[in-house]
Amino acid sequence: MRAHRWAAAVTGACLLALCGCSASRTAVNVMTPVLENTVDAALRCEDPRLVEEALPTSLLLLEGMIETNPDNREIEVLASMLYFAYAFAYVEEEDPERASWLYEQGSEHGWAALDRLETERAIREGTFDEVDRALAELEDEDAEALLWAAANWGLWIQLNLESPSAVADLARLMRLAERVAELDETLFWGMPRILLGAMHAGRPVMLGGNPTRALAEFERAFTISGRNLHLAQVFFAKTYCVQTFDPDAFDSSLREVLDAPPGMLPEAELLNRIARRQAGTLLARAEDLFE
Repeated sequence: MRAHRWAAAVTGACLLALCGCSASRTAVNVMTPVLENTVDAALRCEDPRLVEEALPTSLLLLEGMIETNPDNREIEVLASMLYFAYAFAYVEEEDPERASWLYEQGSEHGWAALDRLETERAIREGTFDEVDRALAELEDEDAEALLWAAANWGLWIQLNLESPSAVADLARLMRLAERVAELDETLFWGMPRILLGAMHAGRPVMLGGNPTRALAEFERAFTISGRNLHLAQVFFAKTYCVQTFDPDAFDSSLREVLDAPPGMLPEAELLNRIARRQAGTLLARAEDLFE
């Protein structure tokens, strides 16, 4: 039944998008709440494969809707979030190069949702003083677009660390992620804090990493979700535990995910099932990671 509802929503949006120009723009606005509800239904889904098969079509649909009505910020936010989710959950492990492209698309949609061109330019290209001034001007309503721009940008950087420009972007990204957390640290069950924790833990100290700060960020993320968004434990294990060479914490964190019963966070059941799969994969690699 859930799969039928998903297909109906996508088909209906496609038909509406085929109307005349003015009517099509209106149709995009009308369909936006339906698509937001569809994403919520996907997050509650107990079948990750169903979502994996639906996401490429959904992304193409969103691209068409954005072409039809480029002023719809909500659709841009959905596109940014879904590019991130698809790349992280289903692509990165098997095809990092393709995932890098997907993260790049997701980041661009996040910036488009922000809809502040001068602010974007300052953050991405300006001096650090200009970055800080631009970030200070942002408001609570900007937080969600910034979160997905930052999340996609961050994982793109992680896949392109051989690029000098990617490494140089880390300081900008860190400032951006800090501002997102200031605006709303509870977004997506603590995702801003997870992102900051992974960024602080993802690099050796000699390259700017900060394990103490990373631990504090992850602990705050655990508190926000009640330890019920298991992506936090996965990111904690793969970044902090590996960087600090703590196999015991690595093992206990991932086993917490594997031992958790279904339904710990019904609104994010899909994410927790993806986290469970990734926890198993990481545990299988423990010897290689800590040799």
